[in-house]
This record gives sequence, structure tokens and C-alpha cells, in this order.
Amino acid sequence: MLATEGYCVKCKAKRQIKGETRVIMKNGRPATRGTCPVCGSKIFRIGGGPGKSVKAKPKAKPKAKPKAKPKAKPKARRR
Repeated sequence: MLATEGYCVKCKAKRQIKGETRVIMKNGRPATRGTCPVCGSKIFRIGGGPGKSVKAKPKAKPKAKPKAKPKAKPKARRR
């Protein structure tokens, strides 16, 4: 157990995260997830917490092709 503190939105107080697990978010940053020991709601803390040994390489995004400008539609004639 890492004994990390997180903010419980339901209790509106900082609590020790119970059953915490380290996760890596989609953008490659570390985070900690667990439950509140008082109310049982989920707590999610962004950051490595104690001992930031978790490192992940962020995924390289493919370069987007420049979009071609759409052709202008002819205006409708009024009678």
C-alpha cells in the first residue's frame, strides 16, 4: 500500500486512498485510483504519488494531412 492522500468529492475532505492502484492515463501520465475509506466512493488522483518510479513514454501522434478547401456551392436564383 502506498498510503496516498486524495480528495473525496462526496466527503469534501482529504482522505487516505483505500485499495489504491497505480495506473497510466492515455496521455502517458501516472495516476492513482482507489476508494474513500469513509463513504466508499471512488477517488482518483493525478500524479505519481510517493516514489515517482512509474515512467511511460507518451504515444506519438500521427501527423494529420492538411484538409483541402471545399468548393463553394453556386447560390440559388430568386425569381
